[in-house]
Amino acid sequence: MTTTRHWTIAVLLLAAACGEEGPTKYEDMDFDQRASFMNEVVLPEMRETFVGFDAKYASMTCATCHGSGAADGTYAMPNPDLPRLPPTEEEFLEYVKDPEHGRWSQFMVDEVWPQMADLLAVPAFDPVKAPMGFSCSSCHMVEGQQ
Repeated sequence: MTTTRHWTIAVLLLAAACGEEGPTKYEDMDFDQRASFMNEVVLPEMRETFVGFDAKYASMTCATCHGSGAADGTYAMPNPDLPRLPPTEEEFLEYVKDPEHGRWSQFMVDEVWPQMADLLAVPAFDPVKAPMGFSCSSCHMVEGQQ
């Protein structure tokens, strides 16, 4: 667990112990609060995760995930600049047979997906418990999607 994550947890626990409401949930943050949270918590933690997967991500910026949305200030997700995923389960199973796609998909499912859900304090996708939870389509569009 990173130092930033430790501090975030410490602040949450301190706020709870003092009887305060605690930090604002991501979904309730305004644009400036979200930008600060992303820059101070999400970006450093995700950079560390991605560097553990591939050292080329040492220079990760907002544009790595948000693409042109970082330049135009919208930061909209899902991001059409990220690789598009196959639209059906059958096509996805074919897609991951490619070693590079498989490697990336496994990394995303095992590390990125649960970590982002945790950082945003939202449920990770579960077809029964959280069908609208954080998943691949929170960041990636599927082929044919506009």
